[in-house]
Amino acid sequence: MHRLDKSDLIEILRKVYDPEYPLSVIDLKIVGEEDITFDGEKVKILFTPTSPLCPMGGMIGALIKYALETKTGKEVEVTLKPGSHSQEKMLNEMLKDSKEYKDLLARLKAAGILEKCVTD
Repeated sequence: MHRLDKSDLIEILRKVYDPEYPLSVIDLKIVGEEDITFDGEKVKILFTPTSPLCPMGGMIGALIKYALETKTGKEVEVTLKPGSHSQEKMLNEMLKDSKEYKDLLARLKAAGILEKCVTD
């Protein structure tokens, strides 16, 4: 298996769609190549919601994390770009808290959003 690089992750993220717009998180510039870093085996992603009051901010972060962890099998840390959202601290804590993250994924799956927004 080859070592993951940024281009591999960009290709995965091209198939992660914003819940409100029919565009990927790459097309909307929610995540760019400069927002991807590696810390050993861990992947770190900074993302910028479509607006500072974006009601889907936490959902978008969870979709990014889910897609990358599912497709790569690696641990992925997803956080908001500093100063990009009015509820940055709360959303970052939710994405880091395993139980809150899993609960959100279950709600997204039950609502059909996970399958709609993360495609193969």
